[in-house]
Amino acid sequence: MRNTISIILFSFIYFGIFAQNDSLKETRDYCFIIQDSPANLFTMRQFNQNYISGYRLFSKGLYAAFKDHKRVADLIQIGLEIFFMPLTHEEGHRSILTANKIGSVSQPYFNKYGAAYVKGVTDQTLQSLRDNNLPTYVRLHTGGLESDYMLTKRMEAIGSFEQDDFKKYRFEYYTRKFALFQYYLVGLFKYEIDLKEESNELDRDIVGFDTYGAARHLYRPNMEFYRYTKYADLTSDERKFVNRLGYRSLLNLLNPLILGIGNFRLTENTRINVGMGYTMSPFGDFIDENVWLKHKTLNVGLYVRQFQNRENWFNGFGISLNDFKPFEKLSTSISGHYWQQPVNFDFNIDKSFTGGAVDMDIKYFFLNKRNVGLKGFSIDLGVIYKTKGYLPEEMYLEAHFGLRMGTTIRL
Repeated sequence: MRNTISIILFSFIYFGIFAQNDSLKETRDYCFIIQDSPANLFTMRQFNQNYISGYRLFSKGLYAAFKDHKRVADLIQIGLEIFFMPLTHEEGHRSILTANKIGSVSQPYFNKYGAAYVKGVTDQTLQSLRDNNLPTYVRLHTGGLESDYMLTKRMEAIGSFEQDDFKKYRFEYYTRKFALFQYYLVGLFKYEIDLKEESNELDRDIVGFDTYGAARHLYRPNMEFYRYTKYADLTSDERKFVNRLGYRSLLNLLNPLILGIGNFRLTENTRINVGMGYTMSPFGDFIDENVWLKHKTLNVGLYVRQFQNRENWFNGFGISLNDFKPFEKLSTSISGHYWQQPVNFDFNIDKSFTGGAVDMDIKYFFLNKRNVGLKGFSIDLGVIYKTKGYLPEEMYLEAHFGLRMGTTIRL
């Protein structure tokens, strides 16, 4: 599976670089993480970043190759989305297992039931994870949704900061939004999952239907273990919680990029975009209010976040400076995060702890002054320190210090 993913990403890069033409004058940066922390391919952040950069690069080349037949390029992208949609979602699930030193196999292709799997894990291993580390076990259910959500946030930042043309990634953006709704909204319609656990436990999906399984284990973590949760298995409280997920997921529609609008003009040099977002956490769910502010070469992102477990609310916020270039060959990004979250990530408790994180990237570019083709590349170094707490895309719930390295291609 890892070889397949590497081939796909390499194909994206190769096609994007060599299918250029002189009519594409804009310069864009495409960032790739080569090694993240933990040092296992791939973390959620690593796969998401590499995927969206590769997708944008592929799309750039696709529209260059079909410059006189853009409808053909559109149709190719739409067709490929059927293949790409489960790829990152299943990697989100798989990354949680890998970070916890549990081996698995990602099978991100729809089977006869219309489902993609992460498999190769025994019931005993999964039950042990549930009994000894419930927040991580719940996150194992929601990791795919977390991945989809963070991909949409990356694309919203790209659009807000005018780092690429929306047409290059609009089908990917709409697909990710659809992927979130696919899981969250079905609970409003009492949708029944018609899956039977395979006789060989190694052939079974690790969690079954994400939202139903997460809801059941948040409310009844000690009940009899089985993987595939049906709607009929849920209690009335769990069904109400699934309804909560469905209604709140509509907040993901509240972003102008849905209409192809990246930002709004405030002054001659200043533009702004605002939007909302929603997805699940290891102890419930959370709502984001996002602001992206672009002033000349300054790109500032802000968010305010409200976590909720069963009944109690907890606050968080963050601020970031994105792709700041103090010198021609140097670029840096830095972000800070603060949160209040329930003690022990408990679904029922009203007591909280506080924490935060600082994340920074530095890129040094080697530039090529040619007008076309590869205009430069960089060596990228990143560092993160976080205290105990849940931060989307970050693999560890406990305190963690991590390093990463990568490269950025400028075309």
